[in-house]
Amino acid sequence: MTVPLPEPTPTDCLGVLIAAYDYKMGSCFRCPRKGTRVTSFGEISSAEGVTPLYACRECVQELLTMHDRQMERMDTPLRMIQLPRSPRGAEAT
Repeated sequence: MTVPLPEPTPTDCLGVLIAAYDYKMGSCFRCPRKGTRVTSFGEISSAEGVTPLYACRECVQELLTMHDRQMERMDTPLRMIQLPRSPRGAEAT
């Protein structure tokens, strides 16, 4: 009986982010891979309805890298958003 080998655990930031997605078997919307592990990566909405998009691990990595490069080109610092909090001891109404 053969035991499948565990996948290596990524240690770099991008690898950890990519590994955090939930994958299932399917087809990638971006490349011709079919019957491969894909993750939900957004959707396209139109008057006819919503089409979910699934991407394979390699395409997820490429899309995240493209996003990072675009953010660097924009030279816009990321903003932290602080959500309002209820004062301590205040009960929710």
